[in-house]
Amino acid sequence: MNNFNHMRRLDRQSGFTLIEVLVAVIVLSIGLVGVAGLQVISLQNNQGAFMRSQASALAYDLADRMRANVPGANAGMYDPTAKAATAGCKSTTGCTTQQMAQNDLYEWDAAIATYLPDGQGFVCIDSTPDDGTGVGDAQCDGTGTLFAIKIWWDDNRDGTIETTAGKSNPERLAITIQL
Repeated sequence: MNNFNHMRRLDRQSGFTLIEVLVAVIVLSIGLVGVAGLQVISLQNNQGAFMRSQASALAYDLADRMRANVPGANAGMYDPTAKAATAGCKSTTGCTTQQMAQNDLYEWDAAIATYLPDGQGFVCIDSTPDDGTGVGDAQCDGTGTLFAIKIWWDDNRDGTIETTAGKSNPERLAITIQL
């Protein structure tokens, strides 16, 4: 009889059943999918912050170029439609203030295209710099004494610069400077 009770206890001992293991695997899988989703969002936000840092550095690069060429900036020579490469600006022969402004804009535009996906930049005198939806619609009013440097880019890299209701463009950086 003692042996029979011993056998009954062995029958009652239980380990993990297949259903318990399956439930544990499903719960673990859901958790891992959640962690992977958080990783994707984290990478997207990190990339967006990197692009905003690049845009900021590019905006301040043009601001410094304009501060180095105050006569050209005050004379309105930093017209984004008049950008042109000028070899003399990088040599000892030098260049005029207008050529310097055109060359600065040419190099700045090339840097924007290099460092920001579908990047566009515009500089103008503007009393309301936080508007505009792109280079074609920069909405510069030409009033005031502040230069607005505006940069747009495709933050999610889907090939379009998006506009949303209530916001002129979420992928935009605008700074103002006074010379």
